[in-house]
Amino acid sequence: MHLFYRTSVLLALTLAACSSPEETEQAPAAPIPLHNYVKAAYGETVLQQYLHMKDALVSSNVQGARDAGKLMYMHLSIDNPAHVPILKPLTEIIENEDLALQRSRFLTLSQAMQTALEEGTDAILNKGREPLFIQYCPMAFGHQGGTWLSAEPHVLNPYYGDEMLTCGVVRDTL
Repeated sequence: MHLFYRTSVLLALTLAACSSPEETEQAPAAPIPLHNYVKAAYGETVLQQYLHMKDALVSSNVQGARDAGKLMYMHLSIDNPAHVPILKPLTEIIENEDLALQRSRFLTLSQAMQTALEEGTDAILNKGREPLFIQYCPMAFGHQGGTWLSAEPHVLNPYYGDEMLTCGVVRDTL
C-alpha cells in the first residue's frame, strides 16, 4: 500500500506541475523592432527626395515613402518627356499603403531615375546632383533582381529592409 500511495502522490504532483500556467505558458515573443534609416534632413530636390524614399523603404516606413514621393512629384511635370516614366510609379507609391507594392514600384521608379540621370540633360532631375552608387540585390522580386540608387557606398536594401538589410552589391557609380 505504501508503494501505491507514493505512486499516487508522484502522479498527482506531476499532473499538477504540468497543468500549472506559470510553468507551461511562455510569454509571447516581442515583435522585432524596425530600425529607422531615415536621415534627419533631406534637400528639396527630386534626387534628395528619391533618396529619402529609398531610406523610408529600407525602414519599412510606408508613410515616409508616400511623403517623399509627394515632395518629388511637386517638382515634376507631365509635359516633360524625361519625367513621364518617373511619374507613373511615383504616383502608385504615393497612392498606396501596401509596403510590398511600394517596393515593387520603387524598382520601376529607380530604373526610370537611373535612365534619366544617365542622359544628364534634365536640369530638374540633376539639381543638386551628387555621386550616386548603383546598387543591386540579386534576390529581390523572386530572384529577378533589382537595382536602386544610393548616395552611400554601403548597401541598405529598400526591397527587404531589416529582413535582409545588407543584401546586395554596388554595381557602378553614376
